[in-house]
Amino acid sequence: MALTDKPETSAPRLSSPYGIELVKHLKPFAEIRLYQPGDKLQMIVDDSPLCYLILEGTVATHRVADDVLLGSVQSPSLVGIANMSRMNIEGYIKALTPCKIGIIPAGKAREIIDKDGLWETLSEHMMMVASRLMAFGQDLSAPTAYEVIRQQLLILMSEDQAIRRDITAEKYIREKTTLSRSRIMRILSDLKTGGYIDIERGRLLKIHKLPEKY
Repeated sequence: MALTDKPETSAPRLSSPYGIELVKHLKPFAEIRLYQPGDKLQMIVDDSPLCYLILEGTVATHRVADDVLLGSVQSPSLVGIANMSRMNIEGYIKALTPCKIGIIPAGKAREIIDKDGLWETLSEHMMMVASRLMAFGQDLSAPTAYEVIRQQLLILMSEDQAIRRDITAEKYIREKTTLSRSRIMRILSDLKTGGYIDIERGRLLKIHKLPEKY
């Protein structure tokens, strides 16, 4: 493995100052509940699209079709706001830390945003999140398995410590890519043996220096 000085990339944060403002307006109308790590909440329940206000804690967003991990959302922020457009996105969120979450029907959220004149705020929020997701997707277009794993390790290292404790590096990478478990484990083992990363019981503790080539 050859070392390079290529700049490292941080994980996208699916929140924005505009999202915080939206949460402030929607919170009085939401049903607030507490959740523990591992709890799952569907975006659509009984054919009714929902919007979730992440008031405390961190959640992960997943696609329903293949369980692919799309990203993490830290409080204060909101998830499912796109369902106001009747897109009815099939997905779910999973609590990664103890969470306080407000639940509000997407239709009700739309009414409040319209009444309070928040469409421009919503537009700014969605554009900011979309740009981060686009940049994130481009980062995942690496041509080799190692480059994909390298990028995901950097993203995992930038996550909260609670997230890194909750999931093994192998599972984190496998849930976000199409790579096999055996290939991921082999590369992680080589990186650990080479002294490039510290892993204990599968959890990523520290990155010393990741080589660009494998």
